Amino acid sequence: MASGDWHDWRWQLAHRVTSVGALLDLLGADFPVAPATRAALERAGAASVVSVTPCYLALSRPDDPRDPILPQVLPDPAEPAGAAAGSGVPDPFREEELEIAKGVVNRYPDRALFLLTNFCSTLCRHCMRRREWEGGFTRLADAEIDAGVAAIAARPAIRDVLLSGGDPLNLPSAYVGRVVRALRERCDLDLLRIGSRVPVTLPLRIDDELLRELAPAAPLWLNTHFNHAREVTVEAAAAVRRLAGAGVVVSNQGVLLRGINDTEGDLLDLSRALLRAGLRAYYLHQCDPVAGVRHFRVGLARGIELVRSLQGKVSGLAIPRLTVDLPGGGGKVQADGPQLLERRGDTFVYASPLTGARIEVDGSEGSFGGAGIWRERGIAWPA
Repeated sequence: MASGDWHDWRWQLAHRVTSVGALLDLLGADFPVAPATRAALERAGAASVVSVTPCYLALSRPDDPRDPILPQVLPDPAEPAGAAAGSGVPDPFREEELEIAKGVVNRYPDRALFLLTNFCSTLCRHCMRRREWEGGFTRLADAEIDAGVAAIAARPAIRDVLLSGGDPLNLPSAYVGRVVRALRERCDLDLLRIGSRVPVTLPLRIDDELLRELAPAAPLWLNTHFNHAREVTVEAAAAVRRLAGAGVVVSNQGVLLRGINDTEGDLLDLSRALLRAGLRAYYLHQCDPVAGVRHFRVGLARGIELVRSLQGKVSGLAIPRLTVDLPGGGGKVQADGPQLLERRGDTFVYASPLTGARIEVDGSEGSFGGAGIWRERGIAWPA
């Protein structure tokens, strides 16, 4: 391939790796697996959808048994096993029930989530919206965008809109620009936000054309999703600087993931890398109770200890709040914050910030991971 192609984000999109077999073939001898393990991985891939940009896959170190990249994009044989065992549900936060228009979710009285697409250039195995992957990738049509904006405008209590998906920044620049301008022109908002992992997995996408489309909607806030210091590359940091230079306020919302960032050293390295890139460590999410991702879950008590371990070692700007999204649409809470009412072993009881109801959360460690591949590579996942 021509070297110039690699640096074209459209080339990256067109050359995504979209099957387990192709991914393993690219890794080759650097990532040896037994035939039975390869077969199990391919079965897991056949039961779901796979996608990763070449530039993100290139960050992996296949000879490192604790590589943080591959577990995020390579289907684990534990995924179908965990889903079959009933560990989690497809939509634990009732997003589909709370839609007020296609793609518009109104869970909090003052906030709306506007899901523009189900497409991401890189599909993270821990994704909270894995249910959206099946049936092909789509985006809202123009009429659906207009209906969504109208639904938001008709509810003056909504002061904050978050564009998400999928990943809205994978969409054409003009499409994104049309949406943000319509929201600014037709809705009285205090805050307009974008949720995107593009600065991590496709940083070259943050180009002049996109920034020109975003500029009329300023001020904009963007929450991105770095999970490990290795993801904070020169290209990713440059993308963050370009956004900041265009007046976009960028923060990080990572996810606490077993085998990826679940040591004190992992989190400290990530926090420092974020500071160097000009990013505030805003949230660190407890991995959501979604079907097929339980093997990624760190015990909630352990997560609280890990975040507390950062105190005194790094600036407060680099210490995220560990958050738990309460099941049933109960809202987000800080894991060790005032909404924590009691703890019974691995069961944590919180008060919903929306209703005040007592909601129990399973804070136990994941238990379906490691079938085959990671155990072979020296990662001690429980059975």
